Amino acid sequence: MKERFVRLGAELVDQAVVVVRGGPLIREIVQQDADRAQRVYGTYAISVFAADAVSVDELAQEPPLVRFELLTLMTVGAIHAAGLVLRPTGRNPLHHSIEFDDLDDVDRLIGAEHRTVPNPYHEP
Repeated sequence: MKERFVRLGAELVDQAVVVVRGGPLIREIVQQDADRAQRVYGTYAISVFAADAVSVDELAQEPPLVRFELLTLMTVGAIHAAGLVLRPTGRNPLHHSIEFDDLDDVDRLIGAEHRTVPNPYHEP
């Protein structure tokens, strides 16, 4: 199992910060992504990027988010209100992981306040 890089001290404390996920929150897809992370890192999780010191517009233009026709936007507060953990992971300072205890927790994420918007920079 691969060890996941966690950026200690880089937690998002501002509840209004927007995080961006590529694609809509479709249960089966989110569960597949979380399961893939569990097999690699030993933790059910999905990737998101924080619009912290950058705009959502800037994030949407960069890989990997530019690959997605739709983007899901939610706040740090909405993630926490759903009882989920948002952890700063990976070498990219904007990358974070939303963690789940098990795959059924995906429903809490899907039920959290969010919106799905077109990505005007989408490049297939």
